[in-house]
Amino acid sequence: MMNRLFILVFLTGFLAAEAVFGQSSYDHLRSQILERQQSTRSQIQNLDQQIETYTKRLEETTLEYDEVYQQYEELNRLIALQQERLRQMNREQRQIQEEINLIENNLEELEERLKQLIDQYKETLTYLYKHGRTTELALVLTSTSINQLMVRSYYLARFNDHLQARVDEIEETQQQLEQSRLDLIDTRQRNENALANIREENRNLEQQQSQQKQVVEKLQEDISSLENLRRRHEEQRENLENTMTNLIREEQRLRRAEAAGEVPVSREFSLSDEELSAFEEQFREQRGQLPWPVDNGTITERFGVRVNPVHNTRTPSLGIDISAPARSSVSVVSDGYVFGVQPMPGYGEVVFVNHGNYRTAYGNLSEIFVRRNQVLRKGEVIGLSGDENSTRGSVLFFLIREGGEMVDPERWLQDPRP
Repeated sequence: MMNRLFILVFLTGFLAAEAVFGQSSYDHLRSQILERQQSTRSQIQNLDQQIETYTKRLEETTLEYDEVYQQYEELNRLIALQQERLRQMNREQRQIQEEINLIENNLEELEERLKQLIDQYKETLTYLYKHGRTTELALVLTSTSINQLMVRSYYLARFNDHLQARVDEIEETQQQLEQSRLDLIDTRQRNENALANIREENRNLEQQQSQQKQVVEKLQEDISSLENLRRRHEEQRENLENTMTNLIREEQRLRRAEAAGEVPVSREFSLSDEELSAFEEQFREQRGQLPWPVDNGTITERFGVRVNPVHNTRTPSLGIDISAPARSSVSVVSDGYVFGVQPMPGYGEVVFVNHGNYRTAYGNLSEIFVRRNQVLRKGEVIGLSGDENSTRGSVLFFLIREGGEMVDPERWLQDPRP
């Protein structure tokens, strides 16, 4: 009987420890889910601020052609932001559903655990009822020695403590079960709110797309103006590409002259060919992992061929437009040095950075903090992104050139969507 009593105490203690560990794991998992929800909510709030900015700017436009086309551009960026916001809202809703599933699983485990505890407690009480508490006194009185008396008294005390512990554990599990049920009610309500917000956001997006369609129809009324605008964009693109090529050639000529001792070049410190090769190697190894030049940015114009909404004509885009809060800090994406700083039609103030065989350009800057020939380290701030007074609005223009060819920056930047 003593052996049976000892085994009963040991097994129930082990099960109690296992239950505590399981609850701790549940709390940790739920905490992680809630943290991810908070991160997603922050991204949604940031997108809300940008959407509000573009919405206010849309309200200020008139029906003049240039302003109508600007309205189309603003709508394009607004729709891109709203699509990203909708994606984040769906992501948040999936996270909430994940939390619901976790809570429901925890409820099932708690209910099963409570049932086991109650069954164990009933079994113990049934045993005591059948054998009576006098057995305890008999065990003590029939002891053949003081030592045996003390041992039996000790285990009887432990058994009584065990009974009280099981009662406490049942009460604690009942409290956890009740709290989990309340959590489930709250989370399901948040899920319903998230779904309602998604439906509302879909309606808003449809309205913006409808408004964009009306703007395009307005643009179609002035074909000649659009032709002029298209030609101007092509000229701006060619001008930027030619300027960058000329800057690269001039920079290479100066490096050869510097190496030959003909022309001294002033930098923060001298760069050897080995150091420039190190810049190039560092840049190459970061393909798909380059940091974004601005925080909380959303791409609103992509690299490659851009289709005119009216003529269906195709115009190459040398880089990408990244929408960000006005005057956001712009950081260099990798080690290098500035080989050009100058204004460009259609691109505003532009900073050109050399990374060996790779070059990057940061355009539409509202302020510039660097100078030509300045050596930069990855993450250093080179200026501020555009604002409402900038050529392209509250965006940063960003491009990457590999050798003599422009490449898609999206393939180089790290994925912003965990």
